[in-house]
Amino acid sequence: MKQKIKKENKEKILEIINKANSEEYKTEWIEGVPIPKKKSKIKSGRLAKASGARFELKVREDLESKGWIVSKWQNQVEFEEEEIG
Repeated sequence: MKQKIKKENKEKILEIINKANSEEYKTEWIEGVPIPKKKSKIKSGRLAKASGARFELKVREDLESKGWIVSKWQNQVEFEEEEIG
């Protein structure tokens, strides 16, 4: 049984194939679906992630040096209430 492919789907498939053959793209398979990713975007994302980690570490060290208790996994601030009496 031969199935016809719609024109827009055929164009998307050909685009994915061309990107897979290109040196400019890296293809990742997620749940059996090929996802082409531009290598320059992968590199910039990696650099942004590292930059964010460095910033977070610098801020955490600064706050800890000022006497704050900093938790990496919670974004809540808890203050101890002083009893008046």
